[in-house]
Amino acid sequence: MAEFVEKRCEDMIPELEQMEKIKLFDKNEIRGIAKKLKEFEYKVQRHTKCKEDYLRYIQYEMDLLKLIKQRRDKFGITHKKSDVDYAIANKVNHLYKEAIFKFQDDIRFWIAYIKFCKHVRFQSCVSRMIGKMLQVHQDKPKCWHIAARWELEENNNRQTARQFLLRGLHIHPNSQLLFVDTFRLELDETLNNTEDNESKTQSTPSEIDDEDDMPLPLKRAYVVYKEASKCIEDIKFIIELLNITKEYKAEKLQKNIVSDMIQQYAHEPLMWDTMARRELEGLVQPFASDESIMEVNSSEQSSLRDRITSCNKVYQTAVKKIKTEEMWSLYIECLLEINHDAGSLPNFKKKLLKNTLAQAHQAKKLKEKYYLHWIDMLSNDKKDENAQKKLEEILSSAIEIIPNSVSLWHVRLRHLLVTRQEEEATNVFVKATQILGEKSLPLWRMKLLHTQAKSPDKTEEIFQAAVQEHPNISKDMKPSYIEWLVLTKSIHTARKMYDSLCLQPPICLELHKKMAELELIQPEIALKYARRPHEMAALQFGKNSFKVWLDYIIFEMKHGDPKKVGEIYRRAVKTLEVALTDIFISEYALIKANPDSINSVS
Repeated sequence: MAEFVEKRCEDMIPELEQMEKIKLFDKNEIRGIAKKLKEFEYKVQRHTKCKEDYLRYIQYEMDLLKLIKQRRDKFGITHKKSDVDYAIANKVNHLYKEAIFKFQDDIRFWIAYIKFCKHVRFQSCVSRMIGKMLQVHQDKPKCWHIAARWELEENNNRQTARQFLLRGLHIHPNSQLLFVDTFRLELDETLNNTEDNESKTQSTPSEIDDEDDMPLPLKRAYVVYKEASKCIEDIKFIIELLNITKEYKAEKLQKNIVSDMIQQYAHEPLMWDTMARRELEGLVQPFASDESIMEVNSSEQSSLRDRITSCNKVYQTAVKKIKTEEMWSLYIECLLEINHDAGSLPNFKKKLLKNTLAQAHQAKKLKEKYYLHWIDMLSNDKKDENAQKKLEEILSSAIEIIPNSVSLWHVRLRHLLVTRQEEEATNVFVKATQILGEKSLPLWRMKLLHTQAKSPDKTEEIFQAAVQEHPNISKDMKPSYIEWLVLTKSIHTARKMYDSLCLQPPICLELHKKMAELELIQPEIALKYARRPHEMAALQFGKNSFKVWLDYIIFEMKHGDPKKVGEIYRRAVKTLEVALTDIFISEYALIKANPDSINSVS
């Protein structure tokens, strides 16, 4: 192996010499490059081959090629490209082929190689490699997709691309990717023929409605669609094909697809959503014979108001036929998008949205996020008395329909507090915390802030109730309670409460951290009390947290007794789990090596 590596390295010498000669790199850089290349060669020539070694070697060569290009551009060096750049590209080409041969099952090498060949314009190499790739990976639709795209985009060979796609579909009759590619290919050809023979393709309305008058490529696209719809009965896929026909403005094909959708997918909310949005866009709709299903007049509408009205009618028909939350959500989502543009018909759009929200609410099919949007709309409409009455009604009924929504309870309580309905707010708060349980922390925070602002004398009562609640609430409230006591009463009161809270379950690390901070901001630091939070943290969390021990050590070094550091260190090593001990020892060593660093530790 060593002899072979040495031979490969000797073969690289001419290109390295050329790099130095034309001043792309200096002598030291060349020496470093040679050393790196030799290391990679030894790795890829080992008896046991490793994919990552090839990938790293290839990446190094590609980075080197990129750096050479940058330096050529920077220093204006244009000569010896064939001796340097082309030689490196050839080497990468050889590495890829070697890797592909050794690891044929890994599709990453095949795809990366094709991208590389495209980058360095080794087109002929790809054409040969694609055939081999399809032999090995014909079970992967993506490979047929890559082969077809290459022939279409790089070789401009539609016929070969079509053959690849048809062969791929023969093996993978349910591949959406290949059906989409084939569909696009036929529509592309239709578009090209239309541009080349514009005068020949112009038809009267009666001719357009006649399926026999479709151009041949459009007929082929229609056949692809029909086969796809048989093999893949998925409304999302059919809509994807329909959207592609919109790009190519193939109105005849759109009509056929839409007609089939109406017949086959009348039970699908997405079908109705698509039809309604087409009305909004003023796109071609199905034949008159299909209108009985839609129950909407499909005559062309020109004005924005007419198009919005037609869109709304389709949705109204839809929610009568499909009484689901999904259908109502699609309806509302479309109206929200319409309302984003407030430049035209703002009142008309807003009225439609409000009416729809009210209908969905009445049907009990309104999602939380739409309730919140509706509440926001009503809250901003303060001049309208009816809107304010409606707001009260919705705030009350929404939480009955979706009782587990924290956000709805939150806006309900906030409204009552803002409008000074204190008694009702208290009742709602009690009910909400009972229903939401551990999720009610945002309500406790709101209640606390309101009490601090309006009834400061009752603040401690709220804190004491909160720390007895679910662990999620108690853990959050304990540190805030201690801080509030220091700010409003005294450090002595806070210490007494801390001594009680730190022993009450659930234990809370943040409580110890907060008490430690509060002790250090006192005019005179009392070591007895300042040390206690660190000691309690170490006792309660010292097994699973190396940070509490480091904090304890830093405290003693900065404010306490440095002689205690050794003892704390030994306790930490004994107490911590094995996996954390090594981390702790490393962190401690860094502190010992650089004591000044602790001044920057918060």
